[in-house]
Amino acid sequence: MWWADLNDVRAARVELLDGVESARRDRYLRAEDRDRFTLGVVLSRVALGAALGLPPQRVPLDRTCPKCGRPHGAPRVEGGPYLSVSHSGDRVAVAMSHGGPVGVDVEASGREPGENLAAQVLSPAEAARHGTLDAAGFLSYWTRKEAVLKATGDGLAVPMPDMTVSAPDEPPRLLAWPDRPALPPRITLHTLSPGPAHTACLALLDQPEILVREYPSR
Repeated sequence: MWWADLNDVRAARVELLDGVESARRDRYLRAEDRDRFTLGVVLSRVALGAALGLPPQRVPLDRTCPKCGRPHGAPRVEGGPYLSVSHSGDRVAVAMSHGGPVGVDVEASGREPGENLAAQVLSPAEAARHGTLDAAGFLSYWTRKEAVLKATGDGLAVPMPDMTVSAPDEPPRLLAWPDRPALPPRITLHTLSPGPAHTACLALLDQPEILVREYPSR
């Protein structure tokens, strides 16, 4: 796990972005969104380059969407390592694993769980646990579920209420996914340390014994 924050964008090497990545960067309207994307690309290329023994600019990152063929899919390298990228607020996260699929999600604090938003995230079992769910608890549910969906490759195509995870005050676990009953024992979740005002989770598929290391930006 590698972390960066928006202050690091001054040192980021924008020239490491390829043509597809530069075009995608330019489509962001807000400067902070361009900075988050830039950091995610540069951090991915540096980490993968070190793992593969390649200069960062020669890392064969593929962003082809498996559904439509356009270059807006999640970044991947044919044959591995497996990669996942997330950014929110001031933080950018890059997770890499040689052992199997990985998913990471980071969210900035401040998202209040209104009734409509909670209904889009919580399963009936989770909703029944809580009278009122505070923002920190909501983000624990959100990041755990999005990390799982990234690791499985589903993304947000699968509704979050389809699965049930452990409560925010419990160690992170995927407890149930009725449509995929064999999956929960294959998923390992780790609560991460993104720094103040952020919540993050890492999901690993079929890697129960892997040691997770977090490398801060400084």
